[in-house]
Amino acid sequence: MIGVFCEKYFVMILTAAIGTAGYCLNVNIKRNKILYGCVGGVLSTFLYCVLAEAGLSLLLQNLIPAAVVTFYAEVLARIVKAPATVFLIPSIIPLVPGGRLYYTMRAIVDGEGNDARVYAMETLVIALGIAVGIVVVSLIFYHISHKKVQYKVRFDQAADCGQRDKN
Repeated sequence: MIGVFCEKYFVMILTAAIGTAGYCLNVNIKRNKILYGCVGGVLSTFLYCVLAEAGLSLLLQNLIPAAVVTFYAEVLARIVKAPATVFLIPSIIPLVPGGRLYYTMRAIVDGEGNDARVYAMETLVIALGIAVGIVVVSLIFYHISHKKVQYKVRFDQAADCGQRDKN
């Protein structure tokens, strides 16, 4: 079972790693952080392949890897002391529905309205899955990391108000 999976998706995962490395070089990510981006790209592609093999919907096939890779990027950002987007964007690149967008445009140009509609809906579902996965995890990390700041500001304001009342 595992051998069949590896045989079926090995090229896809390998090309995701190479493509992610190429993207990192293209946007001038520092050389010591390229490996982290490649690991994220491989992780997102591997999860996508597992979920596709499991037969999940197109939305979940993209939402779950996007959420996991966003978690990976947020944790790594705190460890490496770099912005999360440095790791997140290259990790998401293999999930971007470029092929389906191409087929959508091709169907429109060829005048095949039904095919264009199908491809456009698939493209939108994939983009929605990626966006929701990123936003949910990013918001959770934002609220967790800013909780101390929010409480400090709230209690400092309450202390200032209490001192004003005494004077």
